[in-house]
Amino acid sequence: MANPAYHPVTNDMIEDIEIDGGDLRLLAGTYCDHVGHKSGYLPLNYYDVHLENGRTFTHTVKADASIMLFTLIGDIEINGTGVKEKTAVKLTAGDTVSFTAKSDDTQVLYIESIAIDEPVAWAGPIVMNTQDELREAFRELQNGTFVKAKMDVE
Repeated sequence: MANPAYHPVTNDMIEDIEIDGGDLRLLAGTYCDHVGHKSGYLPLNYYDVHLENGRTFTHTVKADASIMLFTLIGDIEINGTGVKEKTAVKLTAGDTVSFTAKSDDTQVLYIESIAIDEPVAWAGPIVMNTQDELREAFRELQNGTFVKAKMDVE
């Protein structure tokens, strides 16, 4: 397991980028030629996308990308499928992400990293690979031995 780490991203560190039909707040990673905070672990692109009704956000991605969208405000459409406000969606493989705002002042969180292609076992705040690993993690949590290193603060 990797040591826990935390890096605060404050508002003054977030770049606002004008895009066609709205703007993109670069919370982490890269967008075109723009660079935000970069993690010491997996690469992560994290955007806060604001679009006007009827406008489309399109972004080219690598083949090994794992992408999730969360509609904070408003509805969107992806390849003819509607996604309601306050909904998280995991996108399937492809080389382009494209979604269209179907509401005024649409706001979507865009999260992209590398697909790890490992089994996932999840319970509460803990994610491991197997149910046995989860049980062991909860035993360690109860015993106070779960976190084995001090948290690095960048």
